[in-house]
Amino acid sequence: MRIATRSSKLALKQVDIFTNNFKTQDIDFEIKKQITEGDKKSKKGENLFDKAHFVEDLEESLLNNEADIAIHSLKDMSCHDTRGLEIYAAIEHPSRSDVLIYKDKIDLDNLKNIKIGTSSLRRKRQCKHFLKNDNCSEIRGNIDTRLLKLHEEKYDAIILAKAGIERLNLNENYIDLDFLPAIGQGIIAVQCRSNDKKTQTLLDQIKNSELLQMIEIERKIVRDLNATCNSALSISSKIYDGKCETNMEIYGENEIISEKFISDLNSIDESIKIVVNKIIEKGGLKLLDENY
Repeated sequence: MRIATRSSKLALKQVDIFTNNFKTQDIDFEIKKQITEGDKKSKKGENLFDKAHFVEDLEESLLNNEADIAIHSLKDMSCHDTRGLEIYAAIEHPSRSDVLIYKDKIDLDNLKNIKIGTSSLRRKRQCKHFLKNDNCSEIRGNIDTRLLKLHEEKYDAIILAKAGIERLNLNENYIDLDFLPAIGQGIIAVQCRSNDKKTQTLLDQIKNSELLQMIEIERKIVRDLNATCNSALSISSKIYDGKCETNMEIYGENEIISEKFISDLNSIDESIKIVVNKIIEKGGLKLLDENY
């Protein structure tokens, strides 16, 4: 099985997590490390680019039959499937939350004025609304690069996904943030060609249909709102007993729109339609336009 992946430490760790799911299977894995356009832009310090640039080069390897699967961080992916490709399996980390990684000297009881590093509009708006902190600065690069900038005292704290910190077993000071996560945060996406039945048969061994259904529910909401993975939007869903419970928030500069619904899975499309209409009636599209 040929695996296309980014070459960062976290990306390679996610490949390890994937391959370890096949410990009892006799499968030869070939790891094809790539430096994506997103990696190049991030290294140059560019800030305003679509996260799809972390994904497209890996997808090209699939489409050109140079790889059998691609391993992605789901939150980097578009909510629209690329023609000829699909997310066929996924692996979820126990936590999808954000953490605030901080230097020893900061006062955790007063986070209003500290300098926080984050490149995410969602996280900037959450800091403003929930921490009363309007002192967020752009930070780019992989986890190691961001931690180096923190320890070089360019920031008092930075925000990262807890999944990445735990997957890499990093020893840092952090507190959990009670923020709703980005769409797909903490989830490893396993993508393959839609017509590659041989690879799909192998992936069936780790396929979690309930998780894939949850992912598609969240992606459908994003599509129906005409939002993107860069939007100041959070969605968190869970499926249990044939039902789906979903919480979502849209963050404007001065306003938050929140919605929640619980739906039977057999009527989920209608429930999504209802909640999207509620968000639109509340001015959600206008808030999403503030992102740009």
